[in-house]
Amino acid sequence: MKKEGTIGPEQLSELELGLTVLWNSVRRWMNQRSKASLIAGLSDLDTFLLHLLVYRERPLRATDLAFALSIDDMHLVSYSLKKLVRLEAVKTARLGKEMVYSATEKGQQHYAEYLADRKRYLEPAMRYFSAGEFDAEGLKDLFRAMSAVYEQAARAAASEKGS
Repeated sequence: MKKEGTIGPEQLSELELGLTVLWNSVRRWMNQRSKASLIAGLSDLDTFLLHLLVYRERPLRATDLAFALSIDDMHLVSYSLKKLVRLEAVKTARLGKEMVYSATEKGQQHYAEYLADRKRYLEPAMRYFSAGEFDAEGLKDLFRAMSAVYEQAARAAASEKGS
């Protein structure tokens, strides 16, 4: 018999499935709305990086962006940033020996379009959740805590298996 409040293998599998479906739905949303935007053809990673630069309102290093999004493969981040620079959505500058990235006016306009689309298409549906006991802040904290658990499990597995 399971103790109240514990998560068994079935619940964990269902949770992982739900998170995967959610992630793929978010990616689809990002890709779909990017097709008809000021800067067309952005991948979900391109969009996340650009929006993070606008949202943080300060120049960031590629490693800062990768860390914020928990991306291990710096090649993906570097490629995406080069694409955003080429599209004039992001600009570069030197800060000491390091390269930093910030959003251009065009990148900021893209983010403003995104916010308008989000307000039009997502926020009305999300109001349904807020009618009950939905706690977006608590959910964000839960996602961060779960990310930490998965990160630690990945490190432990890699250490144990010698990867």
